[in-house]
Amino acid sequence: MPSARMNVFSIVFGVAYMGLFFWSERYHTALFRYYPVLKSFSREDLPLEEAGPAILWYSWLFGATMISSVAALIVPRSIAERIGQVWVWGVPAALLVVILVYERRWFY
Repeated sequence: MPSARMNVFSIVFGVAYMGLFFWSERYHTALFRYYPVLKSFSREDLPLEEAGPAILWYSWLFGATMISSVAALIVPRSIAERIGQVWVWGVPAALLVVILVYERRWFY
């Protein structure tokens, strides 16, 4: 059942994305960075004066996609089919609340 695997993917993607986001905020590191001024990706943190600001969003998306894809393939079908819609909707809703609480610093 593809929707059962998609449920696992969706739940794990949100958790992995938030985990990677908070990891990069805490430790100032990421899988890679995109520098729009240079129009290139880099694993190294390049100097701001030369490369401009880096975009980490692509790193978070890539990492979360890889983690959730592996999880969706590893979780046994019998377990994936038992995941209720409460979890499928509840986890992303809870993550949205976490994002709003964390990002409120931009509005106050």
